[in-house]
Amino acid sequence: MKNFLRKHLSDSSISKLRNSYYCAHIWLQKVMYPYGRLIKTPFNLKRNARKSDRKLEIGPGSRRILGFETLNIVWDWHVDYVLDASKKLPFPSGSFNLIYASHVIEHIPWYQVQDVLNEWVRLLKPGGQIEVWVPDAYKISSLLVDIENGIDRIEWHDGWRPFNSENDPYKWISGRLLYGAKTDYPSWHLALITPKYLEKLLFNSGLSNIRLMDKFENRGYVDHGWINLGMTGTKR
Repeated sequence: MKNFLRKHLSDSSISKLRNSYYCAHIWLQKVMYPYGRLIKTPFNLKRNARKSDRKLEIGPGSRRILGFETLNIVWDWHVDYVLDASKKLPFPSGSFNLIYASHVIEHIPWYQVQDVLNEWVRLLKPGGQIEVWVPDAYKISSLLVDIENGIDRIEWHDGWRPFNSENDPYKWISGRLLYGAKTDYPSWHLALITPKYLEKLLFNSGLSNIRLMDKFENRGYVDHGWINLGMTGTKR
């Protein structure tokens, strides 16, 4: 479909179609939110409670990872639980064997991140694992230091250009650190996570065997490129 559109439509026409689809989808999410929150969520909580081998994705993309239940703050067709992942969640302790969250915790206020991770780990069975992916604030910050000192680097030339048509490295860095590229709902990054800080957060949550993950271990389908930081640990 993408190739067909590129062949038969101009870039401006494709952009208008994309924006129209996006606006319609946002409207549908708002209309369906009460159904997802008040009907679908309680139904799935009851239906899935007796499953023995459970996996949960927090903050899914536009489609489900096979074998995972899904939790998101907004409604969508593939979302099982319309819930706020930064609050106490209505699952018994030890409900899940695996929890996967890609680019979620940086949207949680920095002073709440530890408490939120503690709550997610509560949901794991002993021996269960959590996999967390975030933008690496250390890599982005080190790039800022180099640019400020007149050292040009090629990493930021990765095609990510929201609100940066002039290809300004300072705007690229601000966008990657703070995000906020969505204009119709809050999408800011509210916490800066580095490898050592993420390891500390996971350890304090009660995890052991904490290690960095390779990019090929990412279960998601969105590639965040060289800034992607993944870490996993096992509940003690």
